[in-house]
Amino acid sequence: MSTVAVVVFPNSGVRPHDIAGAARACGLSPVYVALTGALDEREHAEYAALGPVIESDEHAPELAAAALSAHAPSGVTTFSEGLVPFTARLAHLLRLPYHDQDTVVRLTDKRAQRQCLAERGVDAVRSAAVTSRAEALALLGEWPGPAVVKPVRGQSSIDTHFVASAADFPADLTPTPERPFVVEEFLAGRDEGEFGDYVSVESLVVDGTAHTLGVTGKFPLMPPFREHGGFVPSHLGPAEHAGVARLANDAALALGIRQGLVHTEIKLTPQGPRIIEVNGRLGGFLADMYRRAMGIDLHELGIRAACGLPVDVAEPVVASVEFQYFGLSPLPGGGVLDRVDGIEVMLKEPGVVGHWQRLAVGGELPPPATSFFMDILLGSAPDHGAMLETIDRALAHLRLTFTEPDGRTSAWQARRGAMRRIG
Repeated sequence: MSTVAVVVFPNSGVRPHDIAGAARACGLSPVYVALTGALDEREHAEYAALGPVIESDEHAPELAAAALSAHAPSGVTTFSEGLVPFTARLAHLLRLPYHDQDTVVRLTDKRAQRQCLAERGVDAVRSAAVTSRAEALALLGEWPGPAVVKPVRGQSSIDTHFVASAADFPADLTPTPERPFVVEEFLAGRDEGEFGDYVSVESLVVDGTAHTLGVTGKFPLMPPFREHGGFVPSHLGPAEHAGVARLANDAALALGIRQGLVHTEIKLTPQGPRIIEVNGRLGGFLADMYRRAMGIDLHELGIRAACGLPVDVAEPVVASVEFQYFGLSPLPGGGVLDRVDGIEVMLKEPGVVGHWQRLAVGGELPPPATSFFMDILLGSAPDHGAMLETIDRALAHLRLTFTEPDGRTSAWQARRGAMRRIG
């Protein structure tokens, strides 16, 4: 059986069995590539039970490429944002198709991406890179409105801040030449009521042609930019659906993407849709939702494209609204999850199809500068209004208890938006 090489990341939302099942649906067997020491013993064994695991130095992939060549892979890909550059180097060594170096830079360097999209007439957003606090403060002092400050290279909204003026620049944020930040014009969204003011477009590029797989609606963000999940189909009407899809696909091709999955976030502004950012990989945790909504396997499509296999890219008709709702920590500075009550009752609610507890009881919460979420509520509804009602009914059963960093215990009631403290 032919093989496909997939570069993997620890504790990813794409699990080993997801990759193995998708590969075998393509008539391939998986070979997993991980950075040296990245997988712990348990996760390494989980991968190894499904296929060979090859470890590699991130900065010296030559030995891994030599080991991989013995498996004669038909293609190489990754579902991890941070591993796109490494995957590109590996693909080059193996002489397999993937993003070229210029495209990798445009996908992983937020300033280079903005510059490319502006130069090619896709979308122009005011943006500049800074390598010190002094540069950032001077730039913010010149700008007429609020800005978003984030690392030039980063993912999962880590260290992404809304800055209304220079006086609001975070005191502990220090750009450096080694870790530059980008200061961008803040794109103010329009009022979408109970839905988020942005969407994501999931695309597949095959031989330089971009195909829309779907438009994912979003729930309102928790400040500063923490995601509460999404739903398919989005709440947009047909004309606007087509418009955001066209913008996303124009952006993917402008960046030089020739093949693979693309996840593009788009802000819905009063002046029309604007690009937030383009990512050269599958959107996090979306595969389950798209499988339920459309009966398609996004992992399989990504592997097919990577290996040059035929793909069916017709956008299916969605008969129901499938959703994922993320539970975000209410604590401002970390803490420990002590207990979760109500899951069993919640699972009996009509429309609830599953629940993933990502943070185990006893687990430590990361600081809120990340977009980490504790759990995911999975559900299905006949329309968007019923979806919101299902989420509200389900979360009404869920109560969480934390030990806060100062040692105090607090109890919280889950609900849509911010949790409510009850003790």
